[in-house]
Amino acid sequence: MKNIQQFEVAIIGGASAGLSAALILGRSARKTVVFDTGEPRNRPAAHAHNVFTRDGVSPMEILATAKEQLKPYPSVVTVQERVLTAAKEEGVFRLETAAGVYTARKVILATGVKDILPEIKGIQELWGNKVIHCPYCHGWEVRNTPVGFIANDEIATHQIPLLYNLNKDLTIFTNGKSAFSEEQHEKFRNRGIGFIETPVTAIEDVADGINIVLADGSVHHKYATYVRPVRLQFHNELAIQLGCELDESGAIKVDELQQTTIPGVLAIGDVAHPMMHQVMVAAAGGLRAGGLCNAQISAEDFEK
Repeated sequence: MKNIQQFEVAIIGGASAGLSAALILGRSARKTVVFDTGEPRNRPAAHAHNVFTRDGVSPMEILATAKEQLKPYPSVVTVQERVLTAAKEEGVFRLETAAGVYTARKVILATGVKDILPEIKGIQELWGNKVIHCPYCHGWEVRNTPVGFIANDEIATHQIPLLYNLNKDLTIFTNGKSAFSEEQHEKFRNRGIGFIETPVTAIEDVADGINIVLADGSVHHKYATYVRPVRLQFHNELAIQLGCELDESGAIKVDELQQTTIPGVLAIGDVAHPMMHQVMVAAAGGLRAGGLCNAQISAEDFEK
């Protein structure tokens, strides 16, 4: 029989959102467990940007600092375990890992998302560095250079002006027949934006950038390329087990205080937002959720 460990708050996910929640809970002396599998979404990137006072620091260094700053707060413990099941039983939440069972009065889901990329040779190896997806995260570093944009959907039309703002030498690779309207094509042509429908077969790393190899054998040299993921895989399995509602994208529905549709369950970070996936946004959500958990537990105990 597995040993049961009891906590006031369980945080599932140990990246920016989860560790931010853990910090305010630690400073509130709340007995908290953080489940961290060590797989943050931004780990391939060499640098994180738009992080207040920490712009350009490695994502892993940011997390290492966050973990170090939790050490003065003994009520917070971190375990390197994956939560497999979650359910509410007898007024508390029961979480089970391969190694044990944990209970908590409140649960904060910070389980993140995964980028599902096009099946193009070389894309995974360069992801987060020369193959990028966010102009706010990487755009400054590749500004005023020739870049590509592998995309072919409606959302891409909103991103193209952001890319063009920083890179006038821009080529769109639709990786097959274009889904853009003729009106959109006309806008691209008027601004000198290149447009290629030939499928992309590979992205090669070279000393001064990348080579985008097409199915017809042609090669297009760029400094870097943006890529629209095929889709985002929201890690919402535990939310579903707990009965939380999702939006049409798969993100967990939350209110302005990060509360899900299930009382006592909160969600933060990328898994709770269909868009605007940024370190600072995730950390802010963690602060809100952690503070609310402490306030709710304090009020509940005060009324006993």
